[in-house]
Amino acid sequence: MADPKDRGAARRVMAVALREFRHTVLTKGFIFGALVMPVIMFAAFAALGLLLDSKLPPTVGTVAVLDASGSVERHAREELANDRINAVEFDGKRIKETSLPAPPAGAAQPLVPRIDLTLEFPRDPAQEQALRDRIRDGGLLALAIVPPEVLAADPKAADGGAASFTLVVPSGSPPRLTSLIERSVARSIVKARVERAGSDWKSLDALLSVPGTSVRRLSEDGAESEENVVAKTLLPMGFMLLIWVATFTSGNYLLTTTIEEKSSKVMEVVLSAVSPMQLLAGKILGFAAVSVLMVGMYGALGVAGLAFAAMGDLVSPGLLVLMGVYFVMAYAFVAIMMASVGSAVNDLREAQSLVTPAMLVLTVPLMLWLPISEQPNGTLAVVTSFIPPAIPFVMVLRVAASSEPIAAWQVAASIAWGFAWVGVFLWAGAKVFRVGVLMQGKPPTPRELLKWIRMA
Repeated sequence: MADPKDRGAARRVMAVALREFRHTVLTKGFIFGALVMPVIMFAAFAALGLLLDSKLPPTVGTVAVLDASGSVERHAREELANDRINAVEFDGKRIKETSLPAPPAGAAQPLVPRIDLTLEFPRDPAQEQALRDRIRDGGLLALAIVPPEVLAADPKAADGGAASFTLVVPSGSPPRLTSLIERSVARSIVKARVERAGSDWKSLDALLSVPGTSVRRLSEDGAESEENVVAKTLLPMGFMLLIWVATFTSGNYLLTTTIEEKSSKVMEVVLSAVSPMQLLAGKILGFAAVSVLMVGMYGALGVAGLAFAAMGDLVSPGLLVLMGVYFVMAYAFVAIMMASVGSAVNDLREAQSLVTPAMLVLTVPLMLWLPISEQPNGTLAVVTSFIPPAIPFVMVLRVAASSEPIAAWQVAASIAWGFAWVGVFLWAGAKVFRVGVLMQGKPPTPRELLKWIRMA
């Protein structure tokens, strides 16, 4: 049967934890910053789906290609065909080289308006000024002027430089439309140039087409897997930042509330009902719940984003389990430091001088994100995996970035070594908290803090 004294101590710790959680989570700033923003982002994803079903008015107009030779016309009609020019992704790469049919009725529409062009191919150079006037009056969407030298086998301008064509657009021309017309006319000129040289464009284009690539990673044991650049770069940084934001947000709340309670003498009233260790435990547990809440919300948002981008398979259950373990470790390191420093000082300015050394170590994963992600099994990654308190942040980078599994002994050793150091931090932090929570006046120096740890 549990000792009544132990039950009473546990109740007091939970009461402190609940108080810290409620006073943090139920504030307007936290509700908007940590709760409303994820909801807004979720709503943005939902709105994106509605936009996919919306019908946007098409861009309608006339494009003129002024070419005295007339050799560009046939190719420009192919390149600027409406079904072809609308089959272009946002980055400008063609989805298909063949013409694409218009979307069927009721199908999801693109997030950009469809383009319906009418083409004109004047050949008299004397019409150029009249065509420019039509641009100014709104009668033309664009005017492409193709000089004869740009169609030569070795296109050179009069000054010896590379020949070019001119594209004239009105001031309000959408950038997407301008770039599409520019690429299409340029491609038409290349086709006409090849044809005039006596070559077959389709054969030449097939020879020059860049083949697709399947990058495979061969591990030391002979296993073969697909290399995924997103998994090795952006995803690890996302995981680390998620833990970083959650732990340091709640850690900063812990630091500021501890300083405020101490400077306003509220701490003395609280300590009349609980012991310093019960207060420390309650504060750490209360803000742990805040941190878990933030990780849950932003983590769910991240997983939803990956699922929306059809990359949900990048997050495995094993990775989520390891992330949870390292999150607990990271929060313990940060919370203990913030609580002990907050108890020893009287304002935030004094706290900065004591927190800065530890913060310098914790910035190592941010500075070394790219090299660790590039070589998660390299010497640098392995060494920094055992430097407290940066252990959890570095290990999250490694396990999320590696296309090959990290050695099991390194994962186990980092967890054991990291939590051993959590115990050391807790032992030292508790001693500092016990002494500093009732201390007033001049803030302690690092040497005095070491004296507190030895004597308390």
